[in-house]
Amino acid sequence: MCYHMKLGLISLGATSGKWIAEKARQYFDEVEDINLKEINIKSTHQGKEVFYKNKPLQHYDCIYQRGSFRYELVRRAIADILHKKCYTPLHPDAYSLCHNKFLTALALQNENVPIPETHFAATTETAREVIKDIKYPIILKVPQGTQGKGVLFADSYPSAKTLLDALDAFNQKYLIQEFVDTDGCDLRAIVVGNKVIAAMRRVAKKGEMRANIHQGGHGEPVILDERTKQIAIKAAKAVKAEVCGVDILEGTRPVVLEVNSSPGIKGITEATGIDVADKIAKYLYDRTIEVTKRRENKGFDGIMKDLEQQNEFVSALSVKLGIIKLPEIVTKLTGFKDEDEVLIKGEKGKIEIVKSNFNKKGGR
Repeated sequence: MCYHMKLGLISLGATSGKWIAEKARQYFDEVEDINLKEINIKSTHQGKEVFYKNKPLQHYDCIYQRGSFRYELVRRAIADILHKKCYTPLHPDAYSLCHNKFLTALALQNENVPIPETHFAATTETAREVIKDIKYPIILKVPQGTQGKGVLFADSYPSAKTLLDALDAFNQKYLIQEFVDTDGCDLRAIVVGNKVIAAMRRVAKKGEMRANIHQGGHGEPVILDERTKQIAIKAAKAVKAEVCGVDILEGTRPVVLEVNSSPGIKGITEATGIDVADKIAKYLYDRTIEVTKRRENKGFDGIMKDLEQQNEFVSALSVKLGIIKLPEIVTKLTGFKDEDEVLIKGEKGKIEIVKSNFNKKGGR
């Protein structure tokens, strides 16, 4: 069967997004660049819808979103509305998990992905208590931010206290994290599906602890060992992202520092010589075809199976001669059998049926 595949690439128009869109045109039949800033979300009691330039967003077979943490809520809302209508490589949860460093840490820990020791303090007062009993040096971070911004180093309690005093006026929440000494280097792995397609070692500029290329660092090609590759892939799965960047500190053991839902690809492409944009574009196309075929082949049996896995659904009632007839799926869901004793509670607009704990002789 021949498919006509359409990709909607939602971004802020940065270089990485343009590169991916350009490569995607070699695979998809149609590719549209969609400006994230011109999107709005409409939500009413009747439903929710994505609008672009004040018109309903047209249908796409794949929606791939890129953008900064400042657009987390709208990106999540877009994914929440569209992820069941087309293929989206990032689950709606991924945007919140990736754009909040503490939520990232929790998601990684839940899946046993190694991370640095991390404390979250909701107030400056709580942070002051945390820094009294922690091992130095430490890193102070704000939960949201990218490209190395909002990251501060403290080598002692007096240093940390001074930083907190200075930040108090901003009424921030804080992440307090163990410092992993890597000589100003970290690893950036681009995960696509179940593979690390490219990796580089980022080296900080002299006098700078942050290795981010946006902070003046530079990238060097690196081949990750299998253990580190699996950690990166596991981290991507933990935040529910099929395409992402994973930042890893080597130290005495590899630990995941952050996961980026919209990784820049210019630096890693130049450092490694790998056409990262092409690999992402091809993956999006192949997965879109796969998801489209699966949905077409699902048919009635697949729909019924999905219903059986849910505990609620919408159905039209059949009422004849005062008798309510429920759909067959209700029997499968509840496991009720002929002559089961049930307790029935009813009020206007509501029925509750619960299997009785009494046996037929009236005992428990």
